[in-house]
Amino acid sequence: TNVGMDISNWQSAVLGNWVLVGYFLGCVMAIICSVTGFHLKYLFSLGFVLIGLASLFMYFEVQNDGMYERMKWPVIIRATGMMLLYSLTAVHANQRMPYRFMSTWVCVMLTVRMVIGPGIGSALYSNVMQHRQQYYVTRYAHDFDRTQTETAATYDQTVRGMKYQGKSPAEAETMAAMSLKGKIQVQAVITTIKEMSGWTFYACMACAALVLLVP
Repeated sequence: TNVGMDISNWQSAVLGNWVLVGYFLGCVMAIICSVTGFHLKYLFSLGFVLIGLASLFMYFEVQNDGMYERMKWPVIIRATGMMLLYSLTAVHANQRMPYRFMSTWVCVMLTVRMVIGPGIGSALYSNVMQHRQQYYVTRYAHDFDRTQTETAATYDQTVRGMKYQGKSPAEAETMAAMSLKGKIQVQAVITTIKEMSGWTFYACMACAALVLLVP
């Protein structure tokens, strides 16, 4: 348990460092683009495009042989896009509203970013994740029966292995069924993540196009 907690803490620390790298790149990009005279709406659109590219990277990267080390790229790209949106929102407000409202606007931004956004996003993604995962578990389970040669061979092999370990026939069959269910569960999770990444990509592209169309 302690080893698992240490690994989890290490992963969280590494993930935080990658987020900081993305924020730094987004800040540098915002400064450079502002100096060169880019219109704000193009920068807003670029922020949504970067977040969409991070989701597109996740769509192709999430797989059975995926490596945790490669997850730094979508984290960095997404953080860069988020930093662009945050900084540009503040700049846009600074240009359009009286200065006396700036503190109120900062409170609104922080409330949306730290309270409302994470709450709605976590609830939405967790519910969609659970619903679609159960859907794919049910869908894939239809193909895992004894009519499929590979599934039947794997099931029988697991049953024999459990019997060799001293398990009763009922326990061996239960363990074999749980083993097959685990494989189905993994495939269902991967498919669900890919589907949600695809939805996020399309939503980000729609937001980028909308920003470009608005005067």
